[in-house]
Amino acid sequence: MGSKFAKAVEIAARQHGRVTWQQLVVEGVDRHAIQRWIGDGRLHPVHHGVYAVGHAGRSLFGDYMAAVLACGVGSVLSHWAAAHLLRVIPGRPPPPEVTVPTLGGRRRGGIVIHRVATLHVADTFAFERIRVVTVPRVLLELAPKLAPHLLARACHEASIRHRVGPPQIEACIARNPTKPGAARLRRAAGADVTLSHLEDGFLTLLRRHRLALPRTNVVHGGDMVDCRWPQVGLTVELLGYRFHASRAAFEADVARRRRSNHVAFTYGDVFERGAQTIAELRRRGVGPPMSAAEAGGVGEFAAQSEA
Repeated sequence: MGSKFAKAVEIAARQHGRVTWQQLVVEGVDRHAIQRWIGDGRLHPVHHGVYAVGHAGRSLFGDYMAAVLACGVGSVLSHWAAAHLLRVIPGRPPPPEVTVPTLGGRRRGGIVIHRVATLHVADTFAFERIRVVTVPRVLLELAPKLAPHLLARACHEASIRHRVGPPQIEACIARNPTKPGAARLRRAAGADVTLSHLEDGFLTLLRRHRLALPRTNVVHGGDMVDCRWPQVGLTVELLGYRFHASRAAFEADVARRRRSNHVAFTYGDVFERGAQTIAELRRRGVGPPMSAAEAGGVGEFAAQSEA
């Protein structure tokens, strides 16, 4: 029987320490042996028919793998859990969510189950050996639930981490024409995005003083920049103090940047010295918002400049 348990360990090593009852049976392990291994601590039940092998320690990958295994063939991690695993949304790990390509089947404690009639093969893949929905599919699943700016951030992370852009999103929408949220996802995928409280505060300051808003987190000169006004050739970086060894070094770096047309502002510039910041932006050519006709012309210019 030792050799059979070694096989169970081998299977679990490919599945983040988890093995199913069916997999053990295929290897010739009967129910009496399974009960004996549970009794002596070699197996630890996680879900019905799914066991942790060798120890009861939990891990994110192990929990998500166990949930997918528990839901059967064709099941995939999806929704909030998939978005967290794929790192397109921040925050604490959510409970396992699994999409099951069947309208029947039993409930599973501790698992949020979504049942669908069909799940296209192009909308699933293996990530860290866990079957999961693809990045475009998870964006489509969350589109009706995320606020527009958070959905735009998720699309930005999808682009940076997984090279997922409008073509991949459009292909997913075409495969899933009845799912809600397609229009919201299209808008978010083409929108500029803010990635921090400092960036949000800077745009709020500009709106309060009725200045033209910049492009945000766009590529300019081969670099990703925080803010860019292509119509006046101005780039602004928003710098957090934590990236510098001391406040003196931090302020000196900001001062050096301001001597060029690549401007940097700090938290204090945005939240404590807003009037001076606005005055400097006006001095560098950032004026009031443009009319609709002017905005159309700048939009064409911006698209050429940022390409």
